[in-house]
Parts: sequence; C-alpha cells; structure tokens
Amino acid sequence: MKRIESDNLIEKVKNEIVQKTNPASIFTYGSYNGPDFIPGTSDIEIGVIKRKRGSISKVLRGIAEKYSKKDLYFRIYPYYLRDLKSLKIDNPWTKSAFVRRLILTSKTIWGKKTIENLRLPSVDLIDAYREACATTERAMTGLYFLRVNKEKEAGEMGYKACLYATLSMEYLIGIFPVGFKNIVEASKRLRLDKEWRNLIGFSYDLRRRKMRPKKKELYDFIFQTITYCNKIAEEKTRNELKRGNRILIK
Repeated sequence: MKRIESDNLIEKVKNEIVQKTNPASIFTYGSYNGPDFIPGTSDIEIGVIKRKRGSISKVLRGIAEKYSKKDLYFRIYPYYLRDLKSLKIDNPWTKSAFVRRLILTSKTIWGKKTIENLRLPSVDLIDAYREACATTERAMTGLYFLRVNKEKEAGEMGYKACLYATLSMEYLIGIFPVGFKNIVEASKRLRLDKEWRNLIGFSYDLRRRKMRPKKKELYDFIFQTITYCNKIAEEKTRNELKRGNRILIK
C-alpha cells in the first residue's frame, strides 16, 4: 500500500475517532513517523488522549478492525494525560522507556499538540534490566510461534527481541536511539563479539525483508537470540546493578 493511501485511511480513522469518542487529541507514533516504516510489515499506531476517565478501548478496537487491511493494520490505544505524566499507564512495558519513545516518535494529527510537549522521563538502570529481561521472553514467544508453523510471527518476535536487547545495553552508555535503524547504528559503539554483531545484522535484514530464511534457519536464529538476550543483555545489565541503581538517561 502506497503512503498516500495509508494517509487517506488515517484521515478516515481520525474522523471516526473524533465522532465516537470526543478526544482531547489524536496522534500517530512509532515507525510510521520515521525511517523504519515498511508497508505490509509495520503497523500504524495511533494514540488517543481522553478528556476524562472511562474506557473507550472497545470502541477503538472496533475502529481499528474496521479500517485494517491485509497489508496495513491499525493499532489504536487510549491514554489519559495525567497517567502519561505520572508514568501510570496500563501497559506491560517498562513505563519510562515506553513513554519516552512515545513522546519522541509522536505527531499530533488532531486537536491540541499535547504529547510532543510532555517532559521526557528519565531511564534508570532498573529500567534497562527490565527491558533486557523482557526481550528474553519475547524471543521465547518467537519459539512458540515457530512450533505452530507461524514463521512470519516467529521471525518478527526474534528480530524485535534481538534489537531491543541491543537497545537495553545502549542505555548503559547513556544513549536512547529511536527506531531499529538507529539501534543498529548505535550498536557499533558496544563491545560485542562478531557473533552478536552478525546476529544484529541478520535481525535487521529480517526486519527489512531482505531475506526469507527457511524454518531450520529460523530455529537457529531464535535459539541464538534467546542466548543473546539471556546471557549477554540480561547478564550485562544485572552485573551493572550490583553497584546500585542509577539514572542512565536524563
């Protein structure tokens, strides 16, 4: 799907959100606003800032399902401004890193420009460790997908696990790259063995659909990624914690 077609769909989605939820503002975020967006692979993520408490999740899911297509899937999430500011949002990710990434990749498409003007939360060492641990679980999810012959989903979980594990170690040197392309570029500053550098390259090529590995290759990739997340990223961040927690990124 061409960019102009996706932009037209976003306009329709935005209008229906306004009609059905009366939000304070609507914004796109994530890869759609940067160089990592790949038509047919990337989702379009939309955030809706609510005026007051009360669930609108079911309405937003209905809108997302209505406009999603085979090669373009919408994910629409509600946010309450006070929860964003206090890092009390209801999601499973590390709150400070998620909100920081949300702010840095956001673009308001309706209403008052709010999200871009929020204060960036700091990221500390505990956050980095939590992110590293989460990548091991993500890689394991890729293995489960592979066992039920969902190779596309397995590959996605694998490359995301590898690249986000790399990101958790980049926090340790005080940088917060946004987007897979920047994560890969920043990884050159990490002291990693050739095996892991090759794994990062493989992951990024898989993300960009530069290859179509066979099932056996995916098994090898997923198991290697589990080791990378578990024995490199987790251990490195855990060892740093032995000296106590500290702020990595202000």
